[in-house]
Amino acid sequence: MESITLQCPITVKAKVTEKFKTDMMHSLNRQIEKIDAEISRIEKDMKKVLTEQNTGDVQRVSMLLQRMEEEKQKRLSFKENLKNKITDTEELEIGAEIVQGTLQRLVEIKIGDTMPEIMNTELLVEDGKIIEMRD
Repeated sequence: MESITLQCPITVKAKVTEKFKTDMMHSLNRQIEKIDAEISRIEKDMKKVLTEQNTGDVQRVSMLLQRMEEEKQKRLSFKENLKNKITDTEELEIGAEIVQGTLQRLVEIKIGDTMPEIMNTELLVEDGKIIEMRD
């Protein structure tokens, strides 16, 4: 066998620009708005359950309210995480490079190839455009 095809990762990095920061902040704020709407809906549903409860099945109502409270707490925790991301985004320096994720690519390798060169591929993206490919 002279060669083999492998699937290798490509690290995608974003170059921080004002546009990047603005877009990221808008995205995070939209997510917070959605979470707030979900929390509000859960709270309304909890009030509805309390006002319409049957006194004969207190245990079922209690379990239902507990599950709803757990869902609300999950969303509050996620919202706090988003707020932390907003703070982190505000502190990003223009020109810095941050990892956005990974992609996969197919690479044909053969005897004598060096693994670090094959495995360390990066794409640098600025405002949605690929500006550099690094090996």
